[in-house]
Amino acid sequence: MSHNRCLDPMDKSMSSKLLQLKSSVNPYRPSPMVVRSNSPHRENDKRNGLDLQLPEQPDQIVVKRVRWAPICGQMSSSKTSTYITPLSNKHIRFDQETTDEDRMANELRLAVHRGGGSIDPEKNYELRAQLSPLQLPYSRVQRILRECELNERNQNTYSLPIDYARQLVAMVCKVRTDNLSALKLRLATLLRQGKARFFNRHLFNETGLIEATLPSKSSLSFVDLNQTLRTDALWCKATDGVITDLEKGTVLFKCRPQDLREVTDKLRQCSYKITHTEVGHCPNKPLVDLTDRQMTRYQEFRKQILQDEDVVKIYDNVRAGSS
Repeated sequence: MSHNRCLDPMDKSMSSKLLQLKSSVNPYRPSPMVVRSNSPHRENDKRNGLDLQLPEQPDQIVVKRVRWAPICGQMSSSKTSTYITPLSNKHIRFDQETTDEDRMANELRLAVHRGGGSIDPEKNYELRAQLSPLQLPYSRVQRILRECELNERNQNTYSLPIDYARQLVAMVCKVRTDNLSALKLRLATLLRQGKARFFNRHLFNETGLIEATLPSKSSLSFVDLNQTLRTDALWCKATDGVITDLEKGTVLFKCRPQDLREVTDKLRQCSYKITHTEVGHCPNKPLVDLTDRQMTRYQEFRKQILQDEDVVKIYDNVRAGSS
């Protein structure tokens, strides 16, 4: 027998206030789980979805180097175009229609090249000798010198030891070029003709050379002047000082290459007028005496070597005026 009882008003109010469960509205969704892969073909850090194919080596960064180069040729047909040419450091044969300005520009380029590549007249004796009688506007000269400096960036200075006439004379050629191998090939023919070769007998030492003019001491005798010169050389930390031309009042000081600037400044304090400074080569053994015939042949050989535009200067161990 079933018992049925009607709900009274209080029971109805209580049943209507019951909260509905959220699960009855939204269906059940299980939370995502990380499943570990058992694949032996992948590393631990590439499993579980982290299996992107990364490159083993990163791409190399390509760096492009920009190198300054002289402007070859003329940019326009106007007269104010650049003077730089592929043969700017060579002697150019001009025709009759060439203006004097172009000829002077070529002489300045040669002076800068053979003077060591410096556009400073205080450091380049060849350039200073060309600027003295030059009749060009200052702005045009400065433009030519800036172009020369740009062209000389690719040039390097070398010292080539040469043995002449089967160890009769030792020489050191100071050259400035951008292609040393090509220069040696050009000089090889002259060396064969003079029975010479590229060989270093270690008869020279690198020395700082300072050419200067005597101050107002010309009233002294040669002996007193020579003694005063040696005293000044000792105070200025120079290793030696000799009179090269008494009539012109020119002297030559020698020092260590690293002391060249210091000795030059001290000589200026002693009222010497500096005309030229360089790092050259001096023989470390007694000089060689040549006969008249040998001297004639050697001077001809030396002249042929100096005709090359890249040969700046030649040092040797020959006594001047030997017979």
